[in-house]
Amino acid sequence: MSEVAAELARSELFRDVPAEVLQMVADHAAPLELAPGAILLAPEWPNHHVYVLLSGRLGLHFEAAESPEIRELAPGVAVGEMSIIADALPSAYVVAKEACRVFPIHRDLVQHIVDANPLARNLLRLMSQWLKANTQRIVQDRTQIWELTDRANVDALTGLYNRRWLDNALTRLLAQAAKSGQPLCVIIADVDDFKRYNDSHGHPAGDRALTAFGDVLKTTVRPYDFAARYGGEEFLVLLPNTVLAEGVAVAERIRRMAEVQRVAGADGKLLPGITVSLGLAASGAATTAESLVAAADAQLYRAKGDGRNCVRY
Repeated sequence: MSEVAAELARSELFRDVPAEVLQMVADHAAPLELAPGAILLAPEWPNHHVYVLLSGRLGLHFEAAESPEIRELAPGVAVGEMSIIADALPSAYVVAKEACRVFPIHRDLVQHIVDANPLARNLLRLMSQWLKANTQRIVQDRTQIWELTDRANVDALTGLYNRRWLDNALTRLLAQAAKSGQPLCVIIADVDDFKRYNDSHGHPAGDRALTAFGDVLKTTVRPYDFAARYGGEEFLVLLPNTVLAEGVAVAERIRRMAEVQRVAGADGKLLPGITVSLGLAASGAATTAESLVAAADAQLYRAKGDGRNCVRY
């Protein structure tokens, strides 16, 4: 028995299959190499093979290749069989999480093997119909869960992430920073004299000012940064893989844009503008979420004491 046939024998698909069948399948093709991130199957691509994963790990995704992973697939599993049996497009994206080796079995060979047993062919067709229907229900259920989760993590006033999201994300991003050796920079921004603004112009105007500053953050931070409403008139920006000097440049850009941002009332008339004070800190080897935020907050306090509308770090 060849080495490839022996690898196939260890898979779920070929468990207890006679050696002569294993060798016949192995002789029909050669293993394929997949680079990390390569897409093996996609709902928009016709599929002509069942793939047996020989080594590496694959990720299963619904909706899009970059959507949250539904399941990790380990060596020995087969993918693509449902689309072959049902003669349909794949129902999910299958993406290489690392370098992988997969063995392709063409649909003609699958058909040849199945045709030898009509009962098996009919059973497979019925099972694929049932699995496809259940998969569609799972997709719908997960989509609803994602939508609810998204709403739960977004601040209703500004459309930025909220404190709930932030508490989870900060710990996760800090762990990633420690693993990569790249710092995580944090900016805390506070709208200057916000209580006076509310008292002078009313709470609806204050809400408009916060919304306007939220718009500044959405359009000013980099695509891979995260902005959240920390509470009240305070906002927090997470800058992954960013040293302090780069964070200062981002903070200064935020400060300048806030200074010129227009604040419009519900009637469309312009309200007085706002300024913001910002404090920065970058993570180190022993930084915790609490200590990083406290360090940035201390710098914000300095900015307030130095006259506001400035950046301190």
